[in-house]
Amino acid sequence: MSVRTRLAPSPTWYVHIGNLRTALYSYLWARHNNGEFIIRIEDTDRTRLVEDAVDKIIETLTAVWMRPDEGPHHDGWYGPYTQSERTPIYQEKLHKLCEEWSAYYCFCTSERLADLRQEQEELKLPTGYDGHCRHLPLEEARERMASWEKFTIRLKTPKNEILIFNDLIRGRIEFNTNQIDDTILLKSDGIYPTYHGAVVIDDHMMAITHVMRGEEWISSMPIQILTARALHIDLPEYAHLPSVLWNDGKKLSKRTGDAFVSDYIAKGYLPEALLNFLSLLGWHPGQDEEIMTMDEMIAKFEITDIHKSGAVLDPIKLDWMNGEYIKRMDIWELHTKLATYLEKYEIDFYSDIFSKKEYLYNTRIIAELQGRMKRFDEFISLTTCLYGDSVVRTDLLANPKMKIETIEQAIDALRFILPLIESTNYSSMDNLKNPIIEAIKLADRKNGQILWPLRIALSGEEFSPWAFELAYILWKDESIRRIQRTINS
Repeated sequence: MSVRTRLAPSPTWYVHIGNLRTALYSYLWARHNNGEFIIRIEDTDRTRLVEDAVDKIIETLTAVWMRPDEGPHHDGWYGPYTQSERTPIYQEKLHKLCEEWSAYYCFCTSERLADLRQEQEELKLPTGYDGHCRHLPLEEARERMASWEKFTIRLKTPKNEILIFNDLIRGRIEFNTNQIDDTILLKSDGIYPTYHGAVVIDDHMMAITHVMRGEEWISSMPIQILTARALHIDLPEYAHLPSVLWNDGKKLSKRTGDAFVSDYIAKGYLPEALLNFLSLLGWHPGQDEEIMTMDEMIAKFEITDIHKSGAVLDPIKLDWMNGEYIKRMDIWELHTKLATYLEKYEIDFYSDIFSKKEYLYNTRIIAELQGRMKRFDEFISLTTCLYGDSVVRTDLLANPKMKIETIEQAIDALRFILPLIESTNYSSMDNLKNPIIEAIKLADRKNGQILWPLRIALSGEEFSPWAFELAYILWKDESIRRIQRTINS
């Protein structure tokens, strides 16, 4: 049988980092086995739907090159791929369970259930449904439904049974049915199933062979085992993934921090770097190599190499990895992606100036910053003075750490270096840098005493590219102008 995996997000949020890692592992396993990767939208929670969430989910997966083989926007043989369009299927199959006495109609009101819970809590008893409607005659149930009395469909959970489940990551797991409620499979609106009532049916009908999901779903396994048994169908194989944790050990939450994938893309993380990073949050191919292409990840991916323990999302390591991807780009590709990034995120000043500057000017900047830039958004902070005029900051010229005690000392340093800049060959960075460094040495001065004022004069900023980078990018005439302007201020 062909391997078929799925991602089944609820359109109540946009795609967060945990979702993307789950999607990635599902995608890698499908492609590793020459199988199919499916998207199914689980939208039965009608109270929390986000209007454009489905489009954003597909858009995000496309942006990171994980185009599904089937789904709402990629029709196939097993559709529809949106649960709200499949309600007749669920209703037919779940009502049939009642006919077969594997489930039953429950007419308990929310008020009765609330009173029951309060009573159980007061008596310090385990909370849960008491089976009040479990033995209700089917004919009576039909009469009450005919009179429009609200009902749910509950699964009949057997008692005193041990359910055994083999997880592909965690191995053998056992559940005692005495700890499981008669779970609701069809909601009281009579239309929409609960998660448990739909997921087992959908996975079977869509021929899903492997399900990867977060470890928090392990507790749902006994319900799904029993639901599948009642429906006389087989379940897929399951791999429950370790949680993704923040640096402080707390579980990754879409309510805290930069959890959404769009947040990371907007900061200038490359999709390929983000996927590479996420692949290693819980999985390791057993080799030291960490930088991997998608094809390499597909070739190496094995479920048995997924760890059981939680994986820490380390932003420092993510920055490092993204920086490595930036370093490995050729200048033309990096120029193109930067231009696209600036335009996409409507960084008007930069996108406008960047597009109008000569390609040579841009590439000089990119070449000098390529080894230092960790994210595309850093390009903006690193180049403010290069795409606009700098501000004269005489207040920054003095710097005791550089042995520059007064502004006058700094101005003297600028007067020293100005003729060197005027006479320097700008054909390469080395031809600019080396004669100046030699002149500083011969004058028995410290590099910092000269280069700090030079950097401030060229950039007008406390933090900026190095002095020689600035001078080389700005070119001779502009460098001279900015130095003279600072001297004359």
